[in-house]
Amino acid sequence: MADLDHTLQRFQGLLLAEQPVDIGEAEDAIWAYLSQAPGLSAQVEALERLQEAVAQWDSHSPFLPQLRAALDRHRTRLAEPLA
Repeated sequence: MADLDHTLQRFQGLLLAEQPVDIGEAEDAIWAYLSQAPGLSAQVEALERLQEAVAQWDSHSPFLPQLRAALDRHRTRLAEPLA
């Protein structure tokens, strides 16, 4: 299940990892979470909840800026008009 709590737990695990983390792991979690939301508007709202939760985190992990950048890329992707 890729609900908000589960996704945030996956992110926390990545932040705590001692080895460098591949951003692909976070991307997989983001995609799994967003794919649960039916439709573009629901995905935008789901991403907003995810970004709000991550924005509150204060971590010295070098992975946190990468995670926030990945979330920003998804925001940009969701804002693009469909061709």
